[in-house]
Formats: sequence, C-alpha cells, structure tokens
Amino acid sequence: MPAEASDPRRPATPLILLAALLAGASGLGLELLAIDLAGLALGYGRAGPTCLALFIAGWALGARWAGRRTGGGRRTLVGLGLWLGVVGAALPHLLSSAGSLPGWAAWGLSVVALLVLALPQGAFLPLFARQLGGGGRWGLGPLFGANLVGAALGAWLLGQRLPEGSGRAAAGLAGGACALTAAALAAAVVRGELRDAQPAEAPRSGRLTPRSAGLILASVTAWALTLEWFGVRLGVLWLGGMQDALGAVLVASLVALALGAALLPRWLPRTANGLALLALSSGAGGLSFFFLPQLLGGLEGEPLALRALVLVGPALLPLGAWVPVLHRELAGESGRRLGELLAWEAAGALVGLPVVHFLLLPQVGLGGVLLGGLGVVALALAALRPRALLSAAGLLAALAIASWLRGSSPVLAAPPLANPAFRVLASTEDEHFAVTVVDDGLLGERTLLTDGFRAAARGHDYAYMRALGHLPLLMHPAPREVGVLAFGTGTTAGAVSLHGRVESIEVLELSRAVIEQAPLFEEANHGVLRDSRVRLSLGDGRQTLAGRPAAYDVLTMEPLLPDSPFGVYLYTEGFYRRARAALKEGGLLCQWVPPHALEPATFEAVVGAFTEAFPWSSVWVFGTQVILLGGERPPQPTAAAFPAPESELGRALAVLGLESLSGVLARYALDGEAWPQPPRPLTDLDPWVVYRPRRRGSVLLADLPLNLATVRARGAEPPLEWSVGLSAEDAERRRAVALLREAREVRAAADARSRIGQEGAAEGGWLDGPGAARLQETIDRRCSGRELGVLLAEAAELAPGEAGLLRYEARLEFEDGLREGLATLLGDRSEAAAGQAATALMRAVALRPERADARAYLAVALERLGSDRAEQERRRARELCPRLGETRVGVWLERLGAAP
Repeated sequence: MPAEASDPRRPATPLILLAALLAGASGLGLELLAIDLAGLALGYGRAGPTCLALFIAGWALGARWAGRRTGGGRRTLVGLGLWLGVVGAALPHLLSSAGSLPGWAAWGLSVVALLVLALPQGAFLPLFARQLGGGGRWGLGPLFGANLVGAALGAWLLGQRLPEGSGRAAAGLAGGACALTAAALAAAVVRGELRDAQPAEAPRSGRLTPRSAGLILASVTAWALTLEWFGVRLGVLWLGGMQDALGAVLVASLVALALGAALLPRWLPRTANGLALLALSSGAGGLSFFFLPQLLGGLEGEPLALRALVLVGPALLPLGAWVPVLHRELAGESGRRLGELLAWEAAGALVGLPVVHFLLLPQVGLGGVLLGGLGVVALALAALRPRALLSAAGLLAALAIASWLRGSSPVLAAPPLANPAFRVLASTEDEHFAVTVVDDGLLGERTLLTDGFRAAARGHDYAYMRALGHLPLLMHPAPREVGVLAFGTGTTAGAVSLHGRVESIEVLELSRAVIEQAPLFEEANHGVLRDSRVRLSLGDGRQTLAGRPAAYDVLTMEPLLPDSPFGVYLYTEGFYRRARAALKEGGLLCQWVPPHALEPATFEAVVGAFTEAFPWSSVWVFGTQVILLGGERPPQPTAAAFPAPESELGRALAVLGLESLSGVLARYALDGEAWPQPPRPLTDLDPWVVYRPRRRGSVLLADLPLNLATVRARGAEPPLEWSVGLSAEDAERRRAVALLREAREVRAAADARSRIGQEGAAEGGWLDGPGAARLQETIDRRCSGRELGVLLAEAAELAPGEAGLLRYEARLEFEDGLREGLATLLGDRSEAAAGQAATALMRAVALRPERADARAYLAVALERLGSDRAEQERRRARELCPRLGETRVGVWLERLGAAP
C-alpha cells in the first residue's frame, strides 16, 4: 500500500475539501468587498485591476510561505482562521474610512488592508494539500475545484446577496466566519504539527525544472487575469453595467477555472503532447471574445449566470488546469511544491494585469491586447522547443493572424453598439471606459456611449443638462468659481460658459476618452474646452474634490447612475461631506437624479441622502428630470443674474423657460426638509442600492410616473423671500408648470399601464398576470387620475407662452402623429386611410425631420397615394439610418408590405 494511503495521520479527504470550499468562499467574498470599497481610495477605473492584482499576488505569497513551512498543523490553521475572522469583521470599516483620507495615506491603507486579507487566504491551500498528500490519481484537481467552487459561492452570497439584504459589515463578518470554520474543520482532523507528513515524490518527467514551471505559471497568471478582467469589461457591454452583471462575470470566471482545475488534469496525457494541448487551448481560448455575437446571440433572455459563463468560460476553463498540471510535473513534498509554484503567481499578477490595463489597453484597445497576448503565448511556447509545443505555437500564431484579418472588435460587436440604428462616428478605449459616439438614425440624435450606456446625447430629451448649468448660477448671487463634475458631451459646461459672471470653470472628468470626443458635440458644448477660463482635471472626481477645499461657488454634476458600481460613491453621505468641504461660503451643489431610471425605493433613498447631507436643500423638476440643489443656507437670487433678452445667454435661457426669476421658481418642487429620512441611509459603507437586482421589461416604465407622483405628493411653494415682488401672472406661471409636471406623470402612467398589461398577458413576459395587475393597481393608487387634455388646457390658459409647455405639446403632437399614422396604415389599406395617415405623418416629420422612422412610414402612405414624393422620403430615411431594415422599423415595414 502507498505511504500516503497508510499514513494514520492523513485527515479525511471530504473534510479537507469542505474546508477548501469554505476558504474559497471567504477569499473571494472578502476580495469583492475589498475591490468595491477600495474604489473610494484608489478611484474608479483603478480599483478593479489594482485590487485584483494585489490580492492574487498577496494570496500567492501567502501560499509560498505556507508551502515552505516544515509544519502546518492545528496551531497554524487555527491562527490563520482567527486572523481572518478579525480581518473580515474589520475590513469594510477600514476601507470605507480609507476613502476619507488624503492621497497616499488612502492608497497605503488600502494596499495594507488587501495584503493583510490576501496573505493568510493564500496559506490555506498548501496546508490543505499537505494533508492530502499526492491527492490520489486525481492529483490536486479536486482540491482546487472545491476551492474555486467555494469562491464562486462566496462571490454570490458574500459579494451580492448579503450586502443587499444586511449590508457590507454583515458580509464581512460572514466572510471571516467562513474562514474560521474552514480552519476549524481542517484542524479537527489534524493530529499535532505535521512535519514532512508525505514523502517527497519523484519527478513525473524531466521536461520541466522548478524555474521553468514557475515562469510558465507567471505567464499563465498574467494571461488569465487579463482574460478575467477583459471578461468584466466586456460583461459591462454585453450583460449590462450593474453590480449583478459584474458579480455574474466573476462567478462565471471561477466556475470555469474550477471546472478546468478539476477535470482537465485527468484527461490530459502526461507527455509533451499534453502540455502542448493545454497551451494551445489556453492561448486559443482568448479568441472566443472575437466570436461573442455567435456565442451570445441566441441567449437573449436566458439567465444572467448562463450568459456570463458563455462569455468567459471558453477563455478561462483551460487556464484552471495549469497549477495542478505543473504541480504533478515537479518533485518534492506536495505542500512545498504548491507553495513554490504559487509564488510565481505574484510576479504574473503584479506585472501582467497592471501593464495590460494601464499601459496597453489605452493604446490598442481590448482586441489589440487579446491578439498581442496570444502572440506572446505563442512565443513562450516556441521557446520551450519540444516539437509538440512548437506546433502549438505555430497554430496560435495562425489563429492570431486570422482573427486580425477578420477585423472584428469585441467592443463594437456588443449589442448596445451593434444596434443597426447606429452609425459609429468614433470609438476610443481607455482604462476606464470604451467610449463611442454614434448618430442614432431612429431617434435622430448624436449620442455618447460609455461602455454601451447612453451617457449623454444632443437631442430633445437632454435640455435638462443645460438647466444643470444654468439653475445654480441663477440662484447664486455671485458665482465666480465653478466646478463641473462629469463632462459627458460638455452640454452642462457649455451652459456654464455662457454666464459672463463666471471667472473660472474647472472640468472634473474621469476619462480622457470622453474628452477626446468633445469636438463631435460642439453644437451642444459651444467649444467650451477652448474657453480661456476652463481648466481640465482628469481623474476620479471624488478624489479630486479632496484636494479642493473651499474652491467653488458652484459645483454642478451629472455622474453615472446612482445604482451603478462606483457611480454610487457620488451619491452617498460621505461624498456630500467632501463636496460641501469643496464649496466656498454660501456655495451651492447641484446634482441630477434620473426618476425614469431608478425604482421608487432607490429614488427615494438617493434623494434622501442628499437632503440629509445639507443644512438646506431643495428639489427641482425640469421636464421629467429631478435636479437637487443644496448648501449651508438658502441662496438669495438677484435680478443681476438674469441677462438682457437679446443676449446669447438671454436667448439660451428663454428656450428653457429660465429667462426670469418666475421661470426659475416655476421649476421648484419642494424643500429638502419635506423629504423623509430614508429607512436605510445610503453610505460609503452600505451603498445598498447597487446590489438590488436589475429589472427588465415593461416594469421599468412604472418608475417615472411613480417617482414623479412622489415628488408631487410632497410639493410645496418656494420660500416667501424668493417670491417678493413677483406678480399674480408669475404665480399663474408656476401653477401652469405644476400642471405640466402632472400631465407628464399622467402620460407616463398611461404608457406604463398599456405596456404592463400587454406583457402581463404575454407568455414568458417579465411580469405574469397577477404581477401586472398589482403594478397597475399601484400606479392607479399613487399617480394622478386627472385627464391629460384637461391638465394641458388649464396650463395653456394660465401660461400660453411657457416654453416647457410648448416643447411638451410639440412632443405629444409628434408621438401621436407617428402612432396614428402607423396604426392607420396597419388597419386599412384604402386610399382614404392612406391620406389620413399621410396627414398625421407629415405633421410628425415637420416636427422631427431627423427621425428616419417617421419618414419611412410617410413613404409608405405616399406610395399608397401614388405620390412621387414617396421615393424621396424613402431615400431620406435610408440616409438617416442606412440599416433601417434591420431595426424594429423594418419589422413594421414588412407588415405594411413595404421595402425598407
């Protein structure tokens, strides 16, 4: 009988595997918490790759320490478990406090916290491997597989579910408890301190020395982390940028690595051909990212976890086998072999991912790095010289060349960017975002997309961005120093630049790629970056503000959505403390909140965090968008803020209805004191809104009317001191704008009811029948029940020339004309119906000549009337949207029996 089988001190294998599973759950769960929280100190775009590299490096160094120890029994295991129990409990509090420290202090504390977490985590596996010895015919595959499966469970439970329900502090405690339990299980079956419990094993072959095996593993680690991080980056584009999508990609990564670790070593022959096959599959796996449309195209609507596994699984599965395979190629005691091997992971982690993310990615993009990495893998294989490895290297080189000739980009192939309505004008990548500018032929607007998200656009629905610049400057008596956080298209900064009283404008923008696209939006931003008053500060805005004490009279901002990872840190109480410190005496902070994009509980918490953070705060509504204004005390607006009507600024304000104090006050909704304190505050330590599952389908349409109803229910008049000197006509104008807000709520509620009812009646919809009925009942109970036409008529009687009213009536006229024209064409093919449809669609085209869909439907109506103008409208529709037939409009045109 082999020595390892007869050793009476050998612990029970199932308990060791369970301990490995719990250790993996603790490791990745706490790692995810650390990555999320480290963004406070390291900044957006840096936290993810930096923390991933540091954690893997620390984990590997801890593994090396454990592997080199001559003992590894009960006392060592219990000590590691106690260490991690304390670290898990303290980690969330430590890293959230680091975000309030300046500069290098914040970096230093975050790095130390990550290493203190990672080093003991890495020590577990070599100690467990020592107890298992050679591991039988399966080697260490099951041990690694159990550890990685546990890591996937930890990512889901500790990284997502517990923070959502109980907060990050509770998740940290649970992670520490998992580590302590893992140590206790292993210690329970160990008798004393094991010293060389297993005999040194003979080398499996003479192919690899410890150094060459270590160099291979360092290269593989760099490649694996690069692919895993690219999976995260592409997951933002392909699966959505919310926390659940990111967590799904990380879990899928670990599942793929676990499968590779558990299965492939058993199947691979222990020959040079086996190494060649593993090397070939590891290199070629990265090419799967070039074929994502084919891989994911048929999985729309499938579970997020499945789509994430399809996204990263082919690339990462072979890479999970390298440690077990290299381990069996070397001689020596099992734990020592593993520790020496894993030490090389530190070099691969610390060098590979940072170099790729911070140096190569901004230069050549994701696709270029993938092909370049494949070439490096091919060169490394060729250097090993055996014929099988040389052949594998040649095949990898051929695959790289073929992919390069194919010319597809994983970024541009993502569904948000592959939209057939888009004509791509520019696409740039940096370490933060993939930034793309498109002309949307259906909506008729130029749009800026960051990682596939419609960040901003030059269109009718984005007038509120100009209000973000004008409103705080009109309310502040002397706004000389202004900060604009988040540049986007530059619309807000351009609005600020129109105010002659402003002496200095600092633009705080995270992404250089965003700034590079500013010339494509000069119509909206007025070429603001060429203004001599403007200075540009690139970097994390929250960190930049830490170095700007009492710098601004006004700080206005429109950051990422508040329920997006890292974006949430610009909506927490901790951020508002920092922003308040950056304001001068009497300064104002202005922030956008999107009621159409946040479920009611999240919307109320976001507004509540703002109103709780400032001694004085207020809520304003422009169109359907909410604007928050806060400061140490209420501002005192003056007539000097409003320019002559014929000036450039006067004309810009008149278009928005902000040309006078009465127009500004008409947008006032309520004082912040009227907003209730949120039951669960939104803090740096507990940004719970990012963990809520992202909803889909028609249920999203209920957000806007319900949130507008919440604002209306708490509405109040502006402070009396602001209204001194205003006339009865001004009061009527304010009443008219309030009626207009209610009308928007009524229209949004009607649209939501219709779509929710349709989905509730459909098979396989996001809502079933009872769920649709409950949601419709909620809308009926909370939203206004008045008629849209009555509200608009009353508003028009009170203030017939109100700019917001005229703009909204034009929008309704366009939407109704488009719907009426299409419905008439679908319902009746007679000449009379075609004439009726043509009249409605001509009205729509006159209002929105840039819309390709309206022109395409008008062409159908005119063709049925035998008009020569039909071909002209069809040609113009194709010019606006060359791939019109591939869009949703193409489906309707087919039903109408017309060619796109």
